[in-house]
Amino acid sequence: MKKWILGIGISGIAVYFLFKNFDINEFARLEGKIRWEILPLLFLSNLWAFLPFALRWQYLLEKKIGFWSSLSSAVIGVGLNMLLPARGGDVVRLMINKRETNLPLTNLVSKIFLEKVMDLGSVVLVGATVLFLLGLGQSKNLSLLFLSTLVITGMILGLLAIRYFLEPIRSLFRKLFSIIGKQELYDTRFDHQVVEFSEFLRGDKLAKPLLISLPTWVCGYAISYWLAGQLIGMEISFLEALLFMFLGGMGVAIPSAPSGIGVFHAALISGFLILGRDSGEGFVYATVVHLTQFVILTILALVFYLIWIFFKGDKSLSKGLDDVRGGLDKLD
Repeated sequence: MKKWILGIGISGIAVYFLFKNFDINEFARLEGKIRWEILPLLFLSNLWAFLPFALRWQYLLEKKIGFWSSLSSAVIGVGLNMLLPARGGDVVRLMINKRETNLPLTNLVSKIFLEKVMDLGSVVLVGATVLFLLGLGQSKNLSLLFLSTLVITGMILGLLAIRYFLEPIRSLFRKLFSIIGKQELYDTRFDHQVVEFSEFLRGDKLAKPLLISLPTWVCGYAISYWLAGQLIGMEISFLEALLFMFLGGMGVAIPSAPSGIGVFHAALISGFLILGRDSGEGFVYATVVHLTQFVILTILALVFYLIWIFFKGDKSLSKGLDDVRGGLDKLD
């Protein structure tokens, strides 16, 4: 509840400053420029992006889930995240995967965490690379590059530490939790997750998901950002689309209202400023990207959700959701 209130507050502040600094008349520039024939391509590009996403999830679960179930849970989860607070779509996704695989909830939670780490690493790597390719690695952008490099380095070191120094890390966590009087909590609810996470990092289990992560963003999501520009007749190169994807991904990582309204817009507008382009143009582009993603992802989620209900039955859905809620309550 506290995270939800914080997110609403941050989004509210961002929206306030957006409307304070930008005129709604900026959208007049869209008159006569919208290319409706691009809209079906936007639908297809968003659906296309889920294919490598679902394949990666299959490998993360060691193929204990079918591709269709993996795809359905991904589309439904991401779509509902546009509507529900506190990443509620991820809870529904957990429910579907628990129903399909019978894997322990802790195992699924640890794999989703690993998936988020891969996504963050991919986005940051793309962002740092694009800044250099666009010749933006000077002065005012050095801090952004430094932060990107720091994040990537930190994640790699963290994964290597869990992989090769499991026992010292477990001892460290126990000491830290004992200091705050919560060692039993760590031993009963978190220690086995750390062990499972370390075991998954061993061998070749991680290789295929890692190889799929970068194409998921570069050949998937980035296409939607580029097509959004084509939809409104705005000249945007694919490298610029990659930059906007990076900034948008980092923006929604900040706690905010569902779909990242406000902070997402601010992140994309900053991209236009970095490129030396008009901020009003950035406001229009950010709004179009946000609106099209909101509509397309929620429609896709509804379609896949209805298909899943039709084949699996409403009772299994309710039972699975109750199981996940109970499991998450135990993890809190």
